[in-house]
Formats: sequence, structure tokens, C-alpha cells
Amino acid sequence: MKARNRRNTVTVATTATAIACLLAAALSGCSSVASSSAPGVQRVVVEQVGKTELKKAKTVVGRVKGDTESAVMSKISGRVVSVNAEVGQEVKAGQTLVVLDDSDYTAAIESARAGLRGAQARLTDTQNGTRSQQLQQVEEKIQAANATLKNAKESLDRTKALFAQGAVPQAQLDAANLAYTQADSAVKQAVQEQSLLKEGATAASLENLRATVAQMQAALNQAELNKSNTVITAPISGKIAAQNIHTGETASPGAPLLTIVSHVPVVEVYVPEDQINSVKVGQSLQLRIEQVSSGIIEAKVLAISPIADSSSKEYPVKLSLPGDPNQWKSGMYAEVTLSADDQATAITVPTDAIVKRGDQRLVMVTDGKTASARPVVTGATDGTTIQIRDGL
Repeated sequence: MKARNRRNTVTVATTATAIACLLAAALSGCSSVASSSAPGVQRVVVEQVGKTELKKAKTVVGRVKGDTESAVMSKISGRVVSVNAEVGQEVKAGQTLVVLDDSDYTAAIESARAGLRGAQARLTDTQNGTRSQQLQQVEEKIQAANATLKNAKESLDRTKALFAQGAVPQAQLDAANLAYTQADSAVKQAVQEQSLLKEGATAASLENLRATVAQMQAALNQAELNKSNTVITAPISGKIAAQNIHTGETASPGAPLLTIVSHVPVVEVYVPEDQINSVKVGQSLQLRIEQVSSGIIEAKVLAISPIADSSSKEYPVKLSLPGDPNQWKSGMYAEVTLSADDQATAITVPTDAIVKRGDQRLVMVTDGKTASARPVVTGATDGTTIQIRDGL
């Protein structure tokens, strides 16, 4: 950078409002510098610009966020019946925020209860053992099956004799054989059923029935849990920062419906790996949040992540914010100055002397009589002064 021979002076206002007023006056052709004694004019400071020693400090950009940001999500699918919160509203942990239609889940509960009752009844009957009425019914069944078998045997014998004489076709003989086989099988099944009733249920059959009861109970528990999940509550206390769902829409599992930020705002920045060892918990760093004030804010380091971001190789760092927490809004950008020990000689001005106008950076320059806004190119800053790389 080329050093200029003449000495320039830069007007630095005590407030951002005064800077803006001077800039507006200069851009409109103001022909004199306002005196601090003039009515309604704020005092400004005039300083000479020259080369000074500037600590090389790195500036990183962070974002204001709640110390805790929580997404409110649904565990189940369902049509939204009501949304009981809106952006900016204060909510308490456990407060109902979204309600889903529960009619399908109510029906599922009734179905699960019916299945459980049936399984429990079957298990109870089996555990109670065989009743005398059941044994009598099986005995009568065996008698009827034996009578059918006797008739089938006599019919088969006659059909065989007639077939041997050529009096009946093969199909009729086959039918008689089939009827006998079926009758014999019915007798055997009835006898087996009688044997099982007399012996009682086996351990395996009882265990199978118990497993069925447990399965039906689990289905009922899940149905009741699904219904309870139709009422979605706030996981933390804070303020609603975003709303992504409205009445009548369908909520999907895992999709954020609302976002809540806690009442304690912080600035989160990502510090490069070559700078992270210069940052310590409890250390004060200077930052600016221009949406609130152009002044320097002293913020303390609250936490440093031990793990770097896998893509950027930068470490997340959280800084406290002083004063009224309501003045800090989630999403505001903050310029954080990291301290450094290296120094360099450069033309510098106070950081308050820089005026932003769109993408331009301007300073007010005066010859003692008139003031003008001059575009400059800025460089490194130590938080208090900033390097002017070109324009002065």
C-alpha cells in the first residue's frame, strides 16, 4: 500500500446517529463541518490519520441463537387439528403446542383390547383343564364316527363284490374307497382329541397361549402410546422461533413442526484450527452486532467444542451476550474479533469511523472547513482500530 504524503483528518462521531447525519450532509453537498455548539448537533471528534502499530487480529462471523434450540417434532403421522402457538410467543416446557386427530388411534385401542380379551380367555380355559361336558361331547363324536366307518366298510365290501362281477364301474369303487378312508380318518381324529382332553394341555401349548396374551398386551400399549402422541408438547421453555405446520396439514414423523429457542441468547462462532488454541473458556472477546448497535460488545467464552466440524475443520465456540436478552434475536450476525499478538504498521482509523453504505465502506474526511465521504478498502482489525488498505 502506498503511503500518502499529506496528513488527512477523519471525523469520528460519538454515536452511530451522528455519523449517519454527517454522511447524509456530506452526500448532499454540505459545505461546512458542524460545530458542537450549534443547537441540535451532536458532538463529533476529529482525529489525524497516520501509520500506527496494529495487532493482526482475525475476525470471524457468528450467529445469535438460543443457548438451546429445540425442534418440536411429531412421533406419528396425523392430520393437525390445532396449533396452539405462533412465532414470537413465550411457551413453557410441557405446554400443549400441536394436537393431531386421534380417531384412528382410538379405534386401534379398541381393536387391541378385544384381541387381548380373546387371548386371555383362551389361556384361562386351557389352564382350567377339561370339563366333563367336553369329554362327553367327544365320546359322542367317536360313536358317530365309528357308525359312519361301519357303514362305509359295508358299502365298500358290496361295491367290491359288484365290481368283481362287472356290475359297477371303477369310478363307483373309487368313491366307496374314498368314503371309507375319510370315515376311518374321522374316527382317528376323534380318538386323538379325546386323548388330548384326558391328558390336559402340554407345557408348550400353555407357553404359546401366554406369548399370545403378551403380544396382545404389547399391541394395546402401543396403541395407547400412539394416541398419547397426538398431543405434542413443548420440550423446553422459551420462545417460538419458527412455525412449519398449520391446522389441516399432515404432520409426519421426524419433520420439524415448530422451533423453540431458550431465553438465554448466545453467539455461536466457528474458530479456525490455527486460532482455536488462543481462545479459552472465560476469556473476553470483542464482537459487533450491527442490527442492535455499532458499538463494541464484550462477550465471554462459555464453551469450546473439543471436536472440529468435519468439513470446515473449525471448532464451534459459544459466547455470552450481556444486557437485556430480548434485544438479541436468533439469526442476527455477529462479527467476533479474535485476539492476536502479531503487529504490523498500517494506516488505521477507529472502527467507529467506518460507515457502511450498501457494499461500500466510507469514512468522513475534512480539511477543517468542509466534510466529504470517502470510499475506503478496509483490512485487519484489532476490535478498536481498523486498517485502511486504500482510500486515504
